[in-house]
Amino acid sequence: FRGVNSQGKYQETGLLTSWPAEGLTPKWQYTELGDGWSGVTKVGRHLYVNCLSDSEAGQESVLCLNLQGKKVWQTSTGIQWAKSHSSARATPTFCDGRILVYSGGGELCCLDAKDGRLLWKSELAQKYGTAFGGWGLAESVVAQDGKVFVTVAGKKASAVALKLSDGSVLWEAAPTRDRGAYVTPVLYEKQLIMLTAKIVFAADIDSGKILWQESYADAAETGGKGGINCNTPLLKGRKLLLAAGYDQGGVMFEILPNAKGLKKLWLNKDLDPHHGGMVELNGRIYASNWLNNSSGNWICVDWNTGRTIYETPWAKLGKGSIITADGMLYVYEEKRGTLALVKPGNEFTIVSSFPITYGTREHWSHPVISDGVLYLRRGTTLAAFDLRANRGTGSGKKSSQERRR
Repeated sequence: FRGVNSQGKYQETGLLTSWPAEGLTPKWQYTELGDGWSGVTKVGRHLYVNCLSDSEAGQESVLCLNLQGKKVWQTSTGIQWAKSHSSARATPTFCDGRILVYSGGGELCCLDAKDGRLLWKSELAQKYGTAFGGWGLAESVVAQDGKVFVTVAGKKASAVALKLSDGSVLWEAAPTRDRGAYVTPVLYEKQLIMLTAKIVFAADIDSGKILWQESYADAAETGGKGGINCNTPLLKGRKLLLAAGYDQGGVMFEILPNAKGLKKLWLNKDLDPHHGGMVELNGRIYASNWLNNSSGNWICVDWNTGRTIYETPWAKLGKGSIITADGMLYVYEEKRGTLALVKPGNEFTIVSSFPITYGTREHWSHPVISDGVLYLRRGTTLAAFDLRANRGTGSGKKSSQERRR
């Protein structure tokens, strides 16, 4: 989800620096996805998407496509969230030949990436007594070195580590007595940093011991309001940025040496992205903020000082998701579904844009770029757009790197 350590950065080169006036033309579209807002995970010659099942009502599933947009397999996974905004949420995670996906209802499934065969399944929410937020769960789990790390926000544990091979429990972290959020954890050295509704905490990845715990709500000076976290934290060096919508704001912390906790560096109340994420590029933070559930401005903030460089409305449009690649910003506005290429700098400068007219429901999925191709899902449709200059207009060198997200 959102590239390496979920930071929204894609290590691509040779991408187009502007787009045709009429917009990009898809290489292909797959129009038979089950509904959902999940992004795409790309591994080698395959794409993996979380969507509602085509065969079992009330179930999510993982769909595998090849790079020509042809279906390879589809496997039902876990129970969908059946209450507010009921649909598939979390982007699948790939690790060591396996696909992991956490359903909105709190079931974790592990599939064979080649054929979609179910290897194991764990009903984590039921087992640990998860305290759900209003929209279920939307976490892309973290996996490495044979371990799978999951925030369960339960009465019996705050987080767990499972063995990748068979799903058996390796450790259980003490409960934080806070309800769940919608945030993918990040790794810092041997610390797994996680967010629940109002708390940020770190667990030792080997033992599950809680190393430190801080109140994000207090640091953001919310006055008891808020408690809805949807954005993956940003990490750079020892600095950790947390930001959430609903006027909660962005808080920059320093991670203290020897796992001694956090030190608050600054607070910017205007930096409150809803669920579109944020990126750091050349010492600046770029995101859209929250004015209400249907509108927001685009904002740039200095990484070191927290000073707002600009906060700009996008005429007749609103907030959305953001990623970065090859020195540019890619933003997907959610009100009318405009995809834009934005130049970083002292102003919100749109270089090129065009509307996404395919698909169904909200424009909430985050774009993904891998090997010069941008993948963008809207509900029941996934499209692939060529961003390489030497395959369109202009010139550029093709990267040999294959990115997983």
